[in-house]
Amino acid sequence: MLLIQTLARNGQQVVDSGCAGGTYTVYHVKLGNSVTIFLHGPNNGYRESKTKSIEEIPEHYSQMVRSMLNGQPMTGINETVDRNTVTNAQAAPKRVQADSLWYLRIGYASILGLGFNAGPAFGLGYRYELDTVGIDLSFLNFAFASNENQSADAGFNGSLAKLVAYWFADPSANRTAYLGGGVSWGFSYVSDANRAYGDTGLQGEISAGFELLRATSIRMFAQLDATLPFYSSDEVLYTGGPGGGGSRYTPSIILSVGAGFGRSNTIGVVVH
Repeated sequence: MLLIQTLARNGQQVVDSGCAGGTYTVYHVKLGNSVTIFLHGPNNGYRESKTKSIEEIPEHYSQMVRSMLNGQPMTGINETVDRNTVTNAQAAPKRVQADSLWYLRIGYASILGLGFNAGPAFGLGYRYELDTVGIDLSFLNFAFASNENQSADAGFNGSLAKLVAYWFADPSANRTAYLGGGVSWGFSYVSDANRAYGDTGLQGEISAGFELLRATSIRMFAQLDATLPFYSSDEVLYTGGPGGGGSRYTPSIILSVGAGFGRSNTIGVVVH
């Protein structure tokens, strides 16, 4: 009767038998407090909807019938929903569960500017991940580099704070590749036997990596980072006396592995 009333309100003439316009068939599956509604009809075929409250079945009927009559999907902003038929689940703001974790990473870095210098790197950070995107706030990121063939050649850079946004290629998978970009506030220093350059300022950050164990509260990842300063390092005082006033651009590349532990949104279910 509720479905007949819904069809009539949407301009459909309903008869008991001998209908030339087509037949609607509806059936329901109840599981706990939820009810899943299946509706077959002559216009655009088939619709399915799920309600957590049996009292909201009329609202779901209205949206399903409108969707079938106008050929629009039941998701998104369209004419299937109005202020009288919106459900509680649609009206309430949705909270997306997220994973949060602290991590430590170590790796190998190369600091450019005065030749190829390389050495160890490490950092601490915090990640807040949804399925598709994540935010990474890291701090105390340092890289040390030297040239084994030239004992006086050295480099040192880092960031006191870094903020990066990540995009995960396969959001629901247990392992996935990801890309990221952001900014940091840091410093850079390179030197050789005759010159030294250093400065501080804002830096651009580009990342690419692969993350494992996303279905657990433990994470492991391998990541390649490029730090691109928005400044050039000026020549500074050195043992030989004042510098000549030149400057060098000092980007760096870091390959690292990391591990973290935190709270997961994953719930395990055991069926006997």
